[in-house]
Amino acid sequence: MKNLAVKIGFVLILLTALCKIPATAQSGNPLQFLSDVSQSSQSNPAFHNKTEKLVIGLPVLSGAALHWNANFSADYFFTENFDYSFDNFYTSLGKPGDAVAYATLPLVYLSHRNDKRTLSFSLSERALGWGNFDHELLKFIDQGLLSYYGQEEEFGPFSFKTQVFRELAFSYAKQVNRKLSVGIRPKVLFGRFFYNIENLKIGVTTDEDRKVLQVIPEGSYRISGPIDVQYDPLKGKTSIKTDFTAGDYFFKFKNMGAGIDLGFTYQLNKETTVALAIADIGFTTINDKAFHNTFVGSIDYTHLYQSSDSAAAYYFEPRAALDALTDSLPYKTTSEAFAQRRYELLPVTLNLMVTHRINDGMKLNFANNFTYYNGDANNYLAGYFNLLLGTRFELSSGLNLYNIKQVMPGFACSYTARGVQLYLATNNIARLVQPSKAKNLNLSFGVNLLFSTEPN
Repeated sequence: MKNLAVKIGFVLILLTALCKIPATAQSGNPLQFLSDVSQSSQSNPAFHNKTEKLVIGLPVLSGAALHWNANFSADYFFTENFDYSFDNFYTSLGKPGDAVAYATLPLVYLSHRNDKRTLSFSLSERALGWGNFDHELLKFIDQGLLSYYGQEEEFGPFSFKTQVFRELAFSYAKQVNRKLSVGIRPKVLFGRFFYNIENLKIGVTTDEDRKVLQVIPEGSYRISGPIDVQYDPLKGKTSIKTDFTAGDYFFKFKNMGAGIDLGFTYQLNKETTVALAIADIGFTTINDKAFHNTFVGSIDYTHLYQSSDSAAAYYFEPRAALDALTDSLPYKTTSEAFAQRRYELLPVTLNLMVTHRINDGMKLNFANNFTYYNGDANNYLAGYFNLLLGTRFELSSGLNLYNIKQVMPGFACSYTARGVQLYLATNNIARLVQPSKAKNLNLSFGVNLLFSTEPN
């Protein structure tokens, strides 16, 4: 655990193309078009449970969602023979890298409709990730230190933010009259892990008198989690150790936050309904076991290596070299505990949806989904056609326009039997088939158990 903080900063962003970091169902996912699936209300709390049964989602499976937007994909990191390659990553990227990722892992989900009211309860784990980095850093890792001796270089900036929290949510939807339905979903959030490094720069210089190559990190990072960070001024190093308690696993009351979703639906006429929702107005907090670390000094190398030619002398594998560098970085920081509580805003989402019913078995859906987080904005404009096949199977397919520049075909489907319901939805079916090439992907899936509450 001593090098946990910096490993997260370097490895998670540089190798993030390999990670299937997930997301919320509120980010352009066609699940919202499946009216028979109770989890569609995650895009708008005014949506009602239409199964007329008690819905119990299977833990971990029901409501799991993945969301990934980046300017690179997993295959950037590999050569044709599927060997990892920082050089291939550097060449394929050709510009600074950036990525936004969200995650939802459901633990408990319950929903029940009683006349004109729908009540829902959910407990889930959520993760948010955002980052960007100077792609020249990839070249530095790929080449190794040997070629930089006698030169002055600076790599960066590099920024990365991630937070993991538990969400406890209660949803209430009410049919006000024949045309209008309103909904609200208040949330209590419990912060579990937070990491934020901003504008880190890596300098490389040579001390000719001492005959050493110096790698100099410049910047700072904030971290909070089940850890204890201590700085020893006599040894001039910082240690990070595990400090895990039962509260870290269940609910972290010292890092409590709050959020709310609001929405309504309005029936313009017998065929057309408009729905508007705003989600994740709120914040998480950082207070307990929270530290601010600042990089100081340099890492001095007397034994230089190269990482580009495995057959040549002084070869050190790039991945091992990166591990060695990140192992050394924690020793080059000072650390202090947070003096006061800090607040982190959630990714706010605005969702507008229009549904036009053609007949009892077909309808058209149009939606615009706008998400803003940490200075970055993403927009999905979607048009979908829904088809009901009998009384159990519903299919929705259409196109998504991402940020007015990329068209992606998507689909959603559900199967509802007497006691069970299965569903799957993605906004990019082409990349679901080829996930290694995905730069944009939103995936939701689940299994619901249905229980009748009517007396026999």
